[in-house]
Amino acid sequence: MSTSVEIVTLENLRAVSRGRARAYGITTAIFGILEIVWMGQTHPGLNTTIEFGANSSTSMPELSGAWRVIVLAAALLLAGISAIATTQGRRFALPRSGTLAVRIIAIALALWPISLWLHVNVDGILRSWTVPVHVVGLVIGVLSLLAGGYLAWKRYDRGASATLYAALIAFLLTFLVWVARGSDVSGLHLQLTSLLALSVSAATCLMFGSLSGTICERSGVVNIAIEGQFMVGAMSAVMFASAFNGAGISKTFAVLLGGVFGALMGSLLAVMALRYKADQVIVGVVIVAFCSAITQFLSSQVLNFHQNLNQSEPLPVWAVPGLSKIPVLGPVLFDQNVLVFVAVLMVVAVNILLYRTRWGLRVRSVGEKPIASETVGVSVSRMRYGAVILGGFIAGIGGAAFTVGPGSSFSYGMTNGYGYIALAIMIFGRWRPYGALAASLLFGFTIAMSANLNIYLSQLVIPQQFISALPYIITIAAVAGLVGRIRPPAADGIPFSRE
Repeated sequence: MSTSVEIVTLENLRAVSRGRARAYGITTAIFGILEIVWMGQTHPGLNTTIEFGANSSTSMPELSGAWRVIVLAAALLLAGISAIATTQGRRFALPRSGTLAVRIIAIALALWPISLWLHVNVDGILRSWTVPVHVVGLVIGVLSLLAGGYLAWKRYDRGASATLYAALIAFLLTFLVWVARGSDVSGLHLQLTSLLALSVSAATCLMFGSLSGTICERSGVVNIAIEGQFMVGAMSAVMFASAFNGAGISKTFAVLLGGVFGALMGSLLAVMALRYKADQVIVGVVIVAFCSAITQFLSSQVLNFHQNLNQSEPLPVWAVPGLSKIPVLGPVLFDQNVLVFVAVLMVVAVNILLYRTRWGLRVRSVGEKPIASETVGVSVSRMRYGAVILGGFIAGIGGAAFTVGPGSSFSYGMTNGYGYIALAIMIFGRWRPYGALAASLLFGFTIAMSANLNIYLSQLVIPQQFISALPYIITIAAVAGLVGRIRPPAADGIPFSRE
């Protein structure tokens, strides 16, 4: 029986990229049509009041008239520098990260005086905005339709992912505005800043889980066991922290202990998949079932009778000096639980490890061409063992983000299938750390949104259960390839043999 091996060339890679961009464009256009037909047809008299915060950290710092002009001129100057660096080739070349930083600073400086001219402050806080629902639906819908149509026509892959993420978030925000219609009368205002802050917090465990899956699958091993690693990490962390009443650095060790138990489950997966060549998916499912059974047993037979081992021991919330005072973005990004910052730093660290170190090159090589790697002296088994155990450690820390991070006691089933969502995020992010970060924030937003719709239950036309299932629906869509064909590592899930 002969098998045909697809030869990866620049031409077929380009065809895959253009096909993915077209699928992203069509999906974005569908969102636009839904917004126009659904939200845009709302009665013109219905408005929604959006609140951006109710404390001084969400107010725009005041500037005098002369300083506003100076700041705006500085923003235009930085924008010009960025444009010159982009168009003049190597003569004024800047690193990609440097160009992006310059553009972000330019946009922030431009928004500062413009916002003050629009009178965004009222009594030291950002004032609320009352918007007509049908106008929001029509405007966002038309923009999404145009962006999607252009992307599907041009099939421009470089901005395809960013366009799709922006379209998804715009659709969800428009849906929230539609659900909260009439809130200018009833007083149930849309608390946007709090919702975004909760989204970042909800995305933390997903970041750890998707990074775990990325490292494992880049080495050629499918880690279905992330859900089980979440479970044991969450339980072990809260039990250790509670045993020491959260004193001293016990909570730090509790998080690390969660990582150790996750690494143990990763070791079990590695031994069964690499040494005994067992089916990786089946082994992962069995590990999840084992972790589910053991955590259920310990929860009912130990934690229920020893409540002192299941206390609320939260990690501290760190408000970054200066940055936490930025309006809206400050409370959302820079006034969070410590594990949120650890997760973001972990994304950066994993990206550097995979793409800037010899170890990362070897991990990616054994996940793409293990025979070629073995030929040049790289031990495929050793590299895969290390990657799977490291992935399990990261997933175990993600489990601690369920309990010790926000300060929740352990309850059976609290991981709620997020390990499988993390795998979908890994696919959605194309097996790249920064892609996983963006997809985690998107899924975190859907989780936070479904949790915040309870106050608008009387106005919900769609059942609340459907809204709660939204993250899983997006998971199915991503895994099924409805957002375009995505190429995994070539040797992903394939046992390696030297023969």
